[in-house]
Order: sequence, then C-alpha cells, then structure tokens
Amino acid sequence: MSPSTLSVCCITRGPSRRVALQLGLLRPVADEIVVAVDDRLDPELLEPLVAVADEVVLYPYEDPVDRPVGWVHALCRGDWILWLDDDELVSKRLLAELESLVRAPDVTHYWLTRRWLWRDARSMLDDAPWYPDYQLRLVRNDPALLWFPGITHWPIEAVGPHRYVEAPLYHTDLLLNPLERRREKSSRYERLLPGKRVGGLPLNHAYYLPEDRNGLALVPVPEDDALQIEAALAGDPWGEKAPPPGGLRRATRAEVDVHWHGRPAAPELYRARLEPLRERLSLAARETRAVDVRISNDGTHTWPPGALGSPQLRVGSRWYAPDGTVVVQDGLRTPFPHTIRPGETSLVPVDVTAPGKPGHYVLELDLVHEHVRWFGTPATLGVDVAPQPLVLLAGADESTLAHLAAEVCNAVPGVEPAYLGESTGSSGYRSLTGARRYVLEGGGPSRPATLWRA
Repeated sequence: MSPSTLSVCCITRGPSRRVALQLGLLRPVADEIVVAVDDRLDPELLEPLVAVADEVVLYPYEDPVDRPVGWVHALCRGDWILWLDDDELVSKRLLAELESLVRAPDVTHYWLTRRWLWRDARSMLDDAPWYPDYQLRLVRNDPALLWFPGITHWPIEAVGPHRYVEAPLYHTDLLLNPLERRREKSSRYERLLPGKRVGGLPLNHAYYLPEDRNGLALVPVPEDDALQIEAALAGDPWGEKAPPPGGLRRATRAEVDVHWHGRPAAPELYRARLEPLRERLSLAARETRAVDVRISNDGTHTWPPGALGSPQLRVGSRWYAPDGTVVVQDGLRTPFPHTIRPGETSLVPVDVTAPGKPGHYVLELDLVHEHVRWFGTPATLGVDVAPQPLVLLAGADESTLAHLAAEVCNAVPGVEPAYLGESTGSSGYRSLTGARRYVLEGGGPSRPATLWRA
C-alpha cells in the first residue's frame, strides 16, 4: 500500500513573504501546497507564494472571511488535508508527527492544539480561553465526511473517529496586530457573529484582548520553536516587488460559493419536491416503518447529511384525520443519508410512527428547517391504521418475562407482548407502568388488552 499523501492549504491576503516562510516549514512533509490569494493583493507581491506553493489561485474576496475554505479544500488532491490560517506556524514536534498521523487507518480527522503567542515569540498564554484551544485542521480528504460552514470562527465539521493532538500549532495574531487593531477586529467580529461569550466576556474580546485581563499565566515556547518563529517573523514581511507571475488562474465567485455550505437561509433554500413511492400504506397501531420518498433539491443551497452541518434540515411528518384535524403535529425526524446538492434527487427512507388509535389517516411529509420553519412543499398519502392487540406480562423477573414474550409471539403473532412495570429495555419489548389503565379499564374496544401472569 502506498503511503498517504498530504496537502497543505491556506487562504491569504499577505504579507506574502511571511506567509511563504510559514508554509515553507511544511515543504519537507507536504506533497502539495495550495494557496488561495485574495485578488486585491498587488500581483507584484505574489512571487514568494508562487515560489513555495504547487498551486496559487486568485479568488474574489467577499465576507465572511472563511467563505472560501470549502473551495480551497476541494482544490487539494492529497489523501489528507492540513488547513492553516495565514498567521499560524507548525511546531517542530507537529512537523515530526504529521507523517504518522496521516497513516492512521481508523481516524477521519484530528483536532490540533493551537497555542497563542503573547508579548514575544518565546511566551504563550496558558490560561483559558487560549489554552486549550483545539482547532479541527487535519482531515481526511473525503467530501462525504466534511462540512464547511464558511462562517467567521465557526470550525469545519467532520464525522467519524477522531483524535486530539498535543503537538502545538502556534498562533501569532497577538504579536502581529497592535492593540487598537485588535480592538477593532474584536468589535467587527462581534457584529458578524454576535452573542457568543467565553468566561463572561464576548468571545472575540476574550481571545483578542488579553491586555484587559490581570495575572495571566505564561509558559515558555520550546527553544527550537522560538528560533523558528523569530526567523519567520523577522525582516520585511512582504518581500521585494517582482514582475507579476504569469498563468495564475482566477476563480469565479460561483466556483467558490459552490463549496460554501453556510450561506444564509434565503427563499431559495426552501425549494424542494417530495414524491412518496407509494400512494397508500397499511400500518398497525404505533408501528414504526420507513416510507420511501424521492426528494429533489430545487433550490440553491446544499443540504447537509445526518447530524452534520448547518442549516439543520430534516424530513418531518404530520398526521391528520380525514376531516383535516391534526392528530400528530410533529412526527419523527429523518436526516438526509448524504449531502444533497442543488439539482440532485435522493431516495430517502423516511421513518414514521402510526398513531395509537386505529382508523384512516392522512400522512403529510415535508422538509423542516429545525427551529426555523417547514418548507411548505408537502406530499401526502393515505394510511390505514389497524388495531394492535396488546398482551401485558407480569409477575416474574425480566429474563423470565422475555422468554414468555417470545412464546407469545410464536403462539399468537397478531398480538404485541409488553411488560407491566419497569424494565431495563434490554430485551426489546416495551414496558408499561400505568397498570390501572390496562388492568382495570382495559384497552377499549379498539385496543384490547389482556394481562398474563408468569
């Protein structure tokens, strides 16, 4: 088996010489380096980045700053991708561990420990919120595992087994930006992503303004790392101007935004078509079954799978009586089995649970943007719900009752055995604690109940 390959990627507006020096530290282990450059940068300052990277692409900047992160990942061809901000440097320890990290067969992503440098290249903050500050930066290059919100200070999302890495990634923001610039930055980020707080302070204030705190703990940066950081930060951060390099590709806004998963909700998000594969169903009372539905994304937003990503979209259900009365306002929720992009259609088995009372119903299926709204593009089908006789078992331990329940299922397949009283739930049969309802009143004419004692 060939060794895993590593791509390193970054977006930047400079300064080009300093960013190139930082990326150059990874050249011994990176199979490729991909840099996306804000096209407002003077093209005569691009030469240091062109010299260190395998691919440099210009892109049109538009807020939020993390908007192109998914697109840059899509440019990478390695088995693994290491994402760096343009004010971060790898430690020598992390550099030495990368090769073994990407060989792990049972991991899909790594959270790296980011350390915030403070005052100089030889000191780092050792208090919350600066430590620990885990950043999801090293991921397996598989789009099915990843989601890119593209929202300021909102991390990449990934699914699958993962690990936390102690080897540090150094953050130089507090060294590079004077206090007033960081105050402005904190205020701007608060307007972009308001309401988040850490340690009783606005999130960005807490991270970017350590001057407003007293008695902060500092620990030394290892000597070999400190020398490396000082070398990267020394001298002219831009380098000398040179003739603009030829042949650089310019990405379009549409190309970038195809991979921007976190675009704000708009009317175009709620364009969908649902087509159940059956027009009518027959279910037993309280039975849960999957209904096959073709779902088409007729909008402009990508829909995330499972528990991944934002917006949180699910397939939901409602149950109505024939006269239109709502019987169940919110039924089960079913996530998408995979990412559904604009123009795509997916077959989704949608879980539904029938009402407990037999009769004729109308089942309505629709997409729901959790905590926001229903799409309003429903599909309906008729459902006949049949009685489900219930046999209650009591008078013995759960193991004995489980054996009895299995015998009931074999002897009388048309009834449902259940325990009367508490149970651990390990046997798979339901437990019912409301004895009066079932023993004294019975199940009613449409829900007969019988009590068996072991």
